[in-house]
Amino acid sequence: MSEDSGSPIQHLAVVVIGRNEGQRLRTCLQSVRSLRLPENIRHAVTLYVDSNSTDDSLALARSFGAHTIALTNGPWTAARGRNIGWRTALELHPVDWILFLDGDTFLDSDFLSDAFAQAKDTRIASVFGLRIESRPQQSLYTWVLALDWLQDPHQHTHFGGDVLLRVTALQAAGGYDDSLIAGEDPELSHRMGTLGWRHLQLDRLMTTHDLAVQHFRQYWARLLRSGYAFADVAHRFRHTKERFWYGESRRNLLRGSFWLVSLVASLAFATSFALLHHPARAAASFGLWLAIFCAVSMRSAWRYRQRSSSPITLFFYGIHSQFQQIPLLLGQLIWLSDHLRSHRRALIEYK
Repeated sequence: MSEDSGSPIQHLAVVVIGRNEGQRLRTCLQSVRSLRLPENIRHAVTLYVDSNSTDDSLALARSFGAHTIALTNGPWTAARGRNIGWRTALELHPVDWILFLDGDTFLDSDFLSDAFAQAKDTRIASVFGLRIESRPQQSLYTWVLALDWLQDPHQHTHFGGDVLLRVTALQAAGGYDDSLIAGEDPELSHRMGTLGWRHLQLDRLMTTHDLAVQHFRQYWARLLRSGYAFADVAHRFRHTKERFWYGESRRNLLRGSFWLVSLVASLAFATSFALLHHPARAAASFGLWLAIFCAVSMRSAWRYRQRSSSPITLFFYGIHSQFQQIPLLLGQLIWLSDHLRSHRRALIEYK
């Protein structure tokens, strides 16, 4: 798609962040090399910000002609990496737009042409699209988590890690919050919104993503991190009019506490009956909890039926939607412990 030749020339910087992404980073940088831009947009520079990788990520990025920045001291958070990336880009070249990408994503080559065509209103701070999972069948966890990306674009009010941002909006908001170990993208989206900027999500593919979650410990750690972000961001906006993420945080506290307490209680009753040689009562105690859990999970599966045509996929997604409340809750409690001790956690990694 081409723009009117009379349109003013604007410059774009691409900032990719990563940590031990391996082949995923190669795929990401190849997609950046293949991107197509309108006639009035110039790709000024690509920067790769590396968070202390132990693989050959830096050498790989240099082979693609990227300007590389190696962060050898923590915290190695996405927020810090993105801030260093866009600020360095401005030192290298007077750019008007920053395209942020995670190193485990692949950019659709035509997305930016569509994005710039829709971003002519100078009040638009961000343009982003849909993200889908590249290898959903690699594990049960990825298969289920892949459905989390499939949200209604008309109800999505904040951007994620892959986004095209207007530099003036980014500067006005002061960039990402370096102290956040997760949730930095929605937090910045919200702050931009309070300043009067608009966000535009296109109902088309922007990136494919490789979660690479193959083990339960990765799945658990990812949810812990999300819970930590819920609590952290909700606390920051608790006294504002919007109380951003406050409702989500409180709902998880209630739902997660119910599932955790009821599970512990059912196991305690089942163990007691087993020790008293009442196996039927022991089975009934845990069976009642399991029946309630399955019933609520099935209700969730029905609620999200638009995300998949497979009953089996929806069944497991329903289980995930309820089970995740426990690690999300524990993540919030970890944040509370850190907050009370004035402790700043560096990172919660899942891969």
